[in-house]
Amino acid sequence: MIYLDNNATTRPLDPVVRAMHDALTACWHNPSSVHRAGQVARQKVELARRAVAELIGARPIEVVFTSGGTESIDMAIRGALYAAPPSRRAIVTSPIEHGAIKKLVKTLESRGEAEIRWLPVDSTGVVNVDAARSLIDDSVALVSVQWANNETGAVQPVERLGELAHAHGAVFHCDGTQWVGKMPTGVADTTIDLLTCAAHKMHGPKGVGALYARKGVRIQCVLHGAQELARRGGTENVPGIVGFGEAARLAREWLDDPRNIQRVAVLRDHFERAVLARVPGAKV
Repeated sequence: MIYLDNNATTRPLDPVVRAMHDALTACWHNPSSVHRAGQVARQKVELARRAVAELIGARPIEVVFTSGGTESIDMAIRGALYAAPPSRRAIVTSPIEHGAIKKLVKTLESRGEAEIRWLPVDSTGVVNVDAARSLIDDSVALVSVQWANNETGAVQPVERLGELAHAHGAVFHCDGTQWVGKMPTGVADTTIDLLTCAAHKMHGPKGVGALYARKGVRIQCVLHGAQELARRGGTENVPGIVGFGEAARLAREWLDDPRNIQRVAVLRDHFERAVLARVPGAKV
């Protein structure tokens, strides 16, 4: 079988499975406990946090573990909206975002918590930056645009959109679920304030994700508790986080060799040419 659904989920790599098994059998303790076993679990969590931070070019203290990409998106959007002053209640996003964003912002609007402004998209699936200039003003709390589309693969001009957001004092969130682990990422050198990613998109386990929150960016806690730097409550999913850390380490190794990206690009181009040749009306 040739599997062509990796944008939905990827198969966990063998080292990831082994790391998770070890965490389940030998390191199952609560990482918030002060006894030695608990602190060993805490160390595993922090090593994974460092691995994810290194993959995206961030500092470990800027990485918050969540239950997946959807929760990371929710934390970013609601957290930034609720932390913004009352004069900022607009959210700018696009109609081609993942359902986790579209359904959330529509719900916020239906409750009267936010005004949603939709960015137009051209025929190639790319957001219109010129239109963004007219939609982003001082009433905007947050701009949220995905880095790469999960259906088409279209890459968005995130740097320019982030610049527009910052010019009006808004926070810029980027859904990097389909980017992180597949392409080199260095958030410290971008305009991204909040970045979403998920382990199962990069050969890690399902049920664990992360939110990068640049130091100094204010987000209100949505899931209250003392865990995860007091930004996200709930006992950490240690096996999942350990698996995420191992997947992040392996992804970074893979990305360090440019031949890997080149090989995938060749496969992509071959597949696209074959579809275009065989399917009337097909368009990339």
